[in-house]
Amino acid sequence: MANDANAPGWPDAIRADSGAAAPRAIGVAGAALVVLGFFLPWLHGTAEFAARDFSGFDLARLVRNFEIVASSSSEEGQFGLIAVALYAMPALAINGAVLALVPAIQRRAAATALGIAAVYALVILTIFAALSAISWTNLQGVLGSPMNGFFVSATGGATLGVSAVLTFHRSRT
Repeated sequence: MANDANAPGWPDAIRADSGAAAPRAIGVAGAALVVLGFFLPWLHGTAEFAARDFSGFDLARLVRNFEIVASSSSEEGQFGLIAVALYAMPALAINGAVLALVPAIQRRAAATALGIAAVYALVILTIFAALSAISWTNLQGVLGSPMNGFFVSATGGATLGVSAVLTFHRSRT
């Protein structure tokens, strides 16, 4: 009875949070996979970039460098937004995992943060996969097939989604 979270005298946050360790652990694992995958190779280069592999971090840095050499005023700022969008992917995953770990945070808030991180990661990865495969973009000639980091990040995004669903389900019970 000494370790019973439902016993009187336990703080409400701990009492309300008992049994939530599994979804939280899944969320932390998903965030770790997203961050790890962000630094592993996502796409293999083609043509003049055939000897290069690009991680999510490399792609963000490459896009940011394109902004420096962009001479058109209509392109000004667009490349910076793409770089920020890429950098936000691991940041949102870490944010979701941290919110899931804090016992005082309501489960619905943690589930929302995990869900946003999952959807965001999967959308960014889908966009880059599509841009590297569609012939009407300039990236198709630069970026080739997906590599292990891409799939690690996708697995992490899906894991974050599972954690979000489990956390939300537990918030309703």
